[in-house]
Amino acid sequence: MSGREVQLAAGRKSARQTRSASARAWTLTLVIAASLGMLLYVSTTSLPYLIASPAGDAHLGALNDCLARQLQGATRLGWAVAPDASRAAVFGPRVVAVCGEDGSHARLEVPGATALAFDGERHLWVATGGRLLRERDGALQPVGDIAPPEWLIGHAGGVLALDDTGQLVSVAPDGKVLGQAQVPGPGGRLSVGPGGVLAAVEWGGGVLVYDARTLEPVRAEAPCTVEFLWWLDGADQVLLACGAPASPDAQGPAALRFNVRTGAREAVPAGTRAPARRLSGRALYVQGCDGFPCTASPP
Repeated sequence: MSGREVQLAAGRKSARQTRSASARAWTLTLVIAASLGMLLYVSTTSLPYLIASPAGDAHLGALNDCLARQLQGATRLGWAVAPDASRAAVFGPRVVAVCGEDGSHARLEVPGATALAFDGERHLWVATGGRLLRERDGALQPVGDIAPPEWLIGHAGGVLALDDTGQLVSVAPDGKVLGQAQVPGPGGRLSVGPGGVLAAVEWGGGVLVYDARTLEPVRAEAPCTVEFLWWLDGADQVLLACGAPASPDAQGPAALRFNVRTGAREAVPAGTRAPARRLSGRALYVQGCDGFPCTASPP
């Protein structure tokens, strides 16, 4: 091999080495990019889930974590939170789980539960079939018969039950019926205000307000086409989300601040407000979160 031939061979060898190094560099770059992409994907997809996780909730996270352990993967059909957020419960087809912020917890076998509520004394109530049960000494004791309710909500002196016929009943802890009222039709949505003093049924685009204990009528009015009601911190103040007016030519507010005793109203700015319920014993709004209760933004 002549000297020139040696130089050419060396040049070709050097070029091959350069191309090989470049290929390795590109391969390494692609591997790093793919790894970073995967890390970014995991971060951006997992982080929101962790933030929105029921167990990560700022106020109810510890209770939800306890409830999840008690349920052990059972189907979740509904939930309830005590007025002061100190207890919470979730029910499935055959079991009710209840947990307290003091570390107490229980798993109760209750086949056929359809609704849960906590009363003003933080005792748990369960509707199952045609029976109404109330927590006493760590067990659920029957307190009377009742039509299966669509809504079961606690008030200061017991619970309210609203069935699919529009029958509204107030029940005391001993099972005594404190009051009854008839909503004009089915499909009402029941809620109780601060202190468990007043109750409201959103029905037919209007609002029916009652004394929560006796169910004496307080006000029945449709200040706008009501789509949702939020209780505010004042015992007689609510915020109403208003739907479109019935007439295309009519104009109306998107939301109203409404006094359920006097009927006074005030238009408020439109905004994005998620449906949520205010606890009667604490200025905290709650909503469903993967079958558990989670806190929501105030309206």
